[in-house]
Amino acid sequence: MRVDLAPRRLSAVAGAPSTVLVTITNTDDVISGYALRCLGVDPAWVRTDTAEPTLFPGESTTLTLTLDLPAELPAGERRMAVQVRELTGPGRTGVEELVIDVAGAPRVDVSLEPTVATGGRSAAFAVAVENNGNTAVDGAVVGSDPEKAVRFTFDPPEFHLSPGERLVTQLRTTAKRPLVGSPEPRSFELRLAERPPLPAQLGTWDVAAAVERAARDGADPLGRRPASPPAAVGVFVQKPLLGRGLLAMVGLVVAISLFAAVITTALGGVVQRSAADRDVALQVAQARDQKTTTGTSALGGQVRLLSTGDGVAAVSVDAFDQADATTPVASTATDSAGAFHIGSLPAGSYLLRFRAAGFGEVWYPAASAQAKAQLVPLAAGQDVTDLVAVVGGVPATVSGTVTGNDLAGAVVRLELPLDTAPLAGKVTPPPGEAPGATSGAVVRSVPVGADGTFTLDQVPSPAVYDLVTTKTGYSTQVQRLDVAAGEDRTGIQVQLLDGDGAISGMVSGAGGPVPGATVVATFGQVTVRTVTLTQDTPGGFTLRGLPTPGTFTVVVSAPGFAPATLNLNLGAAQTLTGVAVTLGAAAGTLSGTATTPDGTGGVTVTVTDGGDTRQTVTQSGAPVGSWAISGLHIPSTYTVTFSRSDLESQVLSVSVDGFGTVTAGAASATAVDVKMRPATAQIVGTVAQSPAGGGTATPAGNVQISASSGQAQFTVTSASTPAGSVGTFAMQGLPPGTYTVTFSRKGTQPTSTIVTLAAGQVQQLSPVLVSPAAISGVVSQRGTPTVGAIVSLYLASQYGTAAPPVATATTDGNGHYSFTDVDAPQFYLLEVQLSANAAAAATSPPTTLNPSQQLVLDIPIP
Repeated sequence: MRVDLAPRRLSAVAGAPSTVLVTITNTDDVISGYALRCLGVDPAWVRTDTAEPTLFPGESTTLTLTLDLPAELPAGERRMAVQVRELTGPGRTGVEELVIDVAGAPRVDVSLEPTVATGGRSAAFAVAVENNGNTAVDGAVVGSDPEKAVRFTFDPPEFHLSPGERLVTQLRTTAKRPLVGSPEPRSFELRLAERPPLPAQLGTWDVAAAVERAARDGADPLGRRPASPPAAVGVFVQKPLLGRGLLAMVGLVVAISLFAAVITTALGGVVQRSAADRDVALQVAQARDQKTTTGTSALGGQVRLLSTGDGVAAVSVDAFDQADATTPVASTATDSAGAFHIGSLPAGSYLLRFRAAGFGEVWYPAASAQAKAQLVPLAAGQDVTDLVAVVGGVPATVSGTVTGNDLAGAVVRLELPLDTAPLAGKVTPPPGEAPGATSGAVVRSVPVGADGTFTLDQVPSPAVYDLVTTKTGYSTQVQRLDVAAGEDRTGIQVQLLDGDGAISGMVSGAGGPVPGATVVATFGQVTVRTVTLTQDTPGGFTLRGLPTPGTFTVVVSAPGFAPATLNLNLGAAQTLTGVAVTLGAAAGTLSGTATTPDGTGGVTVTVTDGGDTRQTVTQSGAPVGSWAISGLHIPSTYTVTFSRSDLESQVLSVSVDGFGTVTAGAASATAVDVKMRPATAQIVGTVAQSPAGGGTATPAGNVQISASSGQAQFTVTSASTPAGSVGTFAMQGLPPGTYTVTFSRKGTQPTSTIVTLAAGQVQQLSPVLVSPAAISGVVSQRGTPTVGAIVSLYLASQYGTAAPPVATATTDGNGHYSFTDVDAPQFYLLEVQLSANAAAAATSPPTTLNPSQQLVLDIPIP
C-alpha cells in the first residue's frame, strides 16, 4: 500500500473550504479495501467523497479531502495526519502528514456610546473596541472632525487585543464654546490606527504624531484612501455660553415692557378723554389680569427616540389648555438628556405637543394627531414629572445609477457605518482591509437593474450611511451619504471598475532566482495566477487586474521546493512592488552515526514530528553504525530516538530549517551523531569473612548475594572454586534503579547495603561477613578430660530418629572438641560416645545456636 498527498502543505482560509488530494495505490497481489481517517483535527471539519474505496492489485485511486475550517480558527500553522488503513489482511496502516497554513483574517469592531452627546466645553463618550478576527491587533483609536476644532482624548490611548478580546476606552471631546446662538453640532469620525510593525518602534509610538501626519498628508491613520469608511461616527452638540432660552427671556421682558408702555400711553389718553371710558378700561385690564394669573402646578418628563429609547435633546414642548388647542399656554425645550419641565401652570387638563427638526409631530404620549392625544390632568399644586413621549424620524429614499461594462450581479447596499445606535460598531471592517461581505450594519440591499438604476426606499432618517456597490471580480465602491429626515436623495452616480491593483516581485531559493514557479493570488472568489519569468529577469512575476481594496493570499510553489504563503493588503488602486519570496527545499535528510559499546550496528533510529514517523536501522557493515532518513518535511522540528534492546535509548530534539540544515539539537549542522551505552548495570566484587576468634578475613565461597528492587529479584552465589576465584561474584543485566543488596551465608549474620544504579554502570561491592557460628567445649568424666571420645552434633528435632548427625568430632588430648561453620540459627543437641559402636555415654541439653555465636558447651560424663 502506498499513500500520497497533494499538496503536503496547504494554505487555507478560515471559514472557507480547502481541498487535498489523497492518492492510494494497492501494491499487494489481492483486492483490498481501505479506510480513510484524519488525525489531529475535529472530525466535523473533514469531508471526503469516498470513505472506503476498494482497489484491485496495482490499481490507484484519488480521493478528494475537503477541510471546512471554522472562521474563528486562529491564524498560524497546524499539523494533521491522514491515516489510511487496510480493511483486509494484514491490516497495515499508512500515515502521511499534512501541514495547514491558516491565513490571518484581522477584524476589529468599534462602537461609540452614545453617538450624540450634548455638553458645554467638553463631552464624554465610551468607545468599545473588540477584536473579532483571528490575529492579535495592536493600535489605537484616533478621532478627527472636518473643522479641526475638536480635541480628542482617549483613556487608555492605545490597545493590544488578542482574538476575541474586548476593551472599553473613555473618549473626551473638547472644543471652544460659542458665546451665543443655537447649539453647535460638531460631527466627528473615529478611525483605527495600527501600531507600526517594526520591533524597534514598539513602546515608542506617538499616536498624536501619527494622526497629525496622516491629516497633513490628506490620508487617514490607516494609510487607506481618504474616502474609506470610518470605524465610528459621532456628534458633539455644544451649547453656547448664553443659551437660546436666556436670550428669549430677555427679548420677552423687553417686549412686555414696550407693550406695557403702549398700553399705559393709550389708557392715559382715554382717561383724559372720558371718565366713563376710564372705568371701562379699568374693568378690561382687571379681567385681563385675572386671565394671565399664574398657577402652582407643573408638568415634566422625558422625550425618547423610538428606535433606541434614548433621550432626545432640543425637542420643542408646547402645553395647550384643553379648551384651546390652537395657542399654547406655555412652551419649553428638552435638555441634553431629553428631559423637560413646565411650571407655574393653573389647575386643569392639558394637551402636550412635541416637535423637532427631522421628526414627525407627536401629541402626548405618541399620537400623530391632536384628536388622539391624551389629556394630562393637573390639580392645584400638583407636579407631574413622569411623562414619557416617543418621537421617530421620517423615512427617506435613496436612488441613483450604476455604470460599467457588465452590471449583471451587481448589488447596492445601504449600511449603517457603525455610528448609529443600537447596532453601533457591531460589524466594522478590519483596519487596513477592503470591506468584506458586510462592512457595516446592512439597512437595505437591492440588485442593480439591467439599466443600471437602483432605488432604496423606507430608509430610516436622519442618519449617515455608506452606499456600498459590489460585484465579484470588481473593486468595491463606497460612498458616504448624510441623509436628512424624509429626504428624497436622487442622482447618485456609481462607476463599477475592473480590478485596478497589482502585485510584483521576485521568487528565489537557496541557489538564486527560481524561474517557472507558479504564483496564485486569492481574495474571496477572485483568483489570479501567473508564473515567474525564465528570461530577462528570471524569477520575476507580476499579478495584474486585482480588485482593490482587498487582502490577498499569495501562494508560490515550484517543483523541488516547499510552497510559500503570504498575506498582502492592497489599498485602492495600489500597485505593490518589491515583494521578495524565498522558497525552501521541498524535503530534507537527517543522517549520522550511532556508536555502540561493542562496535556493532542494529540500532533502531525513529524520526517523527508528531504527524509523520520514519524509521531505519544503523548499518552493521562499513561504515558501521551509520544511518540516513530522507524525504522529511522542512522546515520542522523532529524527535530522533535511538534504541536497541541491550542499550539505553537516547532521544534528541533536532530542528531543520527550510534549506535542510540542522540548526539545533546536534553538534554538527550536517550530521546527528550519538554514543550509545548499555541499558543495564552490573554489581561485581569479592565476599570475605572474618575467622572465628578474630584474625584476617579470607574470601568466602557459597555466599548468596541477592539484589531486590520492588518486585524485581536477582540472585547469585559467590564462587567456591578455583582457589584463585573464591568469593568473587558478578551480577549482570540489572535495569537502572535503586536496589537492596544482601549477602548471606549459613551460620553468619547477613549484611545488606543500598545502591542506586544507572544505565551502563559497574558497581563494586566487597563486603566482609562476620565470623560463622561455632560450638566447642570439653568432655570430662569425674573431673578428668576424656580423650578420644566421639562427639556428634544433631538437630534437636532429628535426635532419636534414623537421621545422621550434622557433624562429628573427636576429643583431643585435653578432652576438647569443636564444630566450626555451623548453620545458625538452629536448635542443637550433642551426644558423647566413648567408642564408635558404644552406647551414648552422655548428651547435652538442647541448645539454640544463633548466627555467628561462639557457643562453649562442656559435657560431663556421669
